[in-house]
Amino acid sequence: MKTIIFFSVSILVFMGNASRAQDRQQVDAVYKNAVLLYEQKDTFKAIAEFEKVIQQDPNHKDALYNLAVINYALGDQPTAIKFLKRGVHLHDPRALKLLRGQLHEKITYADTMQYIDPATAEKFEKIKNLNAPTLNDITKNILSVSTNAKEQLQLLLLWSHHYMRADGARFFNGGFPLSTPEAIQKRTGLCDEYSNIVDAFCKKIKVQSFRVTGYVRYPDFQPGDALRQTNHAWNFVYLDSSWLACDLFWSTTALEAEGPTPHFVKRLEPEYFLGLPSDFINHHLPADPVFQFDAQPVKIDAFANSPDGIDPQVKRMPYLNYPDSIKILLKLNPESRLLKMARHAYTYNKDNPNELIKESYNYAVGILNDKVSTKNDLKSAKQYLVLAKSLIPLSTDSDIKALKESCDAGLTMADKRMATAR
Repeated sequence: MKTIIFFSVSILVFMGNASRAQDRQQVDAVYKNAVLLYEQKDTFKAIAEFEKVIQQDPNHKDALYNLAVINYALGDQPTAIKFLKRGVHLHDPRALKLLRGQLHEKITYADTMQYIDPATAEKFEKIKNLNAPTLNDITKNILSVSTNAKEQLQLLLLWSHHYMRADGARFFNGGFPLSTPEAIQKRTGLCDEYSNIVDAFCKKIKVQSFRVTGYVRYPDFQPGDALRQTNHAWNFVYLDSSWLACDLFWSTTALEAEGPTPHFVKRLEPEYFLGLPSDFINHHLPADPVFQFDAQPVKIDAFANSPDGIDPQVKRMPYLNYPDSIKILLKLNPESRLLKMARHAYTYNKDNPNELIKESYNYAVGILNDKVSTKNDLKSAKQYLVLAKSLIPLSTDSDIKALKESCDAGLTMADKRMATAR
């Protein structure tokens, strides 16, 4: 794809859609001429040609976006905003990103609702006020108006935006996570609860999904910082033969860090819901590189060294057969899957042993709590406790460091049980 870089945005050479083939050819010809004029630095003639495009095709997203970019570069911010808002109403994520990120323009709920298909929004209105104290009730209500899995997830997005709120007190002051039933009953949570809701919902509607942890850049992030612990959780869902990224928390709430008191606000952000993994990697880095869904994943330094996006100067990882890795993970039971993902995560980022410590410890505890565990099972539990204990000194997390005594107690219990186990 040919692009013309202009400041931090691009003039695009995509073609729009018109109602008939002949009309489309005419529109595309004018659009090509507009791009050519811009390349030749004949800016005002280019503007005139782009305006001809939207006269013939008012829904031509790329012409609208380019007119916004050019007018912004010329210092005409009100006109740029006008074209970008038209783009938002046509579901153009680039327009929304520019309005919020570069022009700091406030977007209303009505603006963001333009991202949702009107038919889906209408279905939500039918179930919005129905009683739904549990996930079973939410699922039942959604299934009563939709048979399409993608739309069902979008209805969950709308329900969550309408009813859920971020647990700001726990985010800023700490505390224990909630179970999925508790989160729905209290209508509150953070990324852990929101991603668990998506995971549980996908099981109910029979959509393959993964809940993953990883790294995002919060306001205190500095390029070059070592990523010593994961700080976010989200999902990947399998729809229409493709894996899509799904962050229900970021899609329905936003952290307002500016001002005297940081706080969360409700905000519908559909661009973080059902997005391409190749786009998500710019702001969501999975702890396990398998979930980049890329044969040559980016290295962690490419994310950590950049204030946003991926540093192209950092060489990518060697070939990774991620489709086979995904197939293997899907065949494992939940405990073994989490353990394998944690191994991948530690291999990927040696600065963060926490995931492998937690999952090794949890896996061992599961064996010790099983009254019918065999001697071989208990040997395996000991191995995982020893592994967890060996990694604890590498962690900077006080909660992780506190697991040392529990590991010692687990090893003692394993030895006692092995004396009588078969």
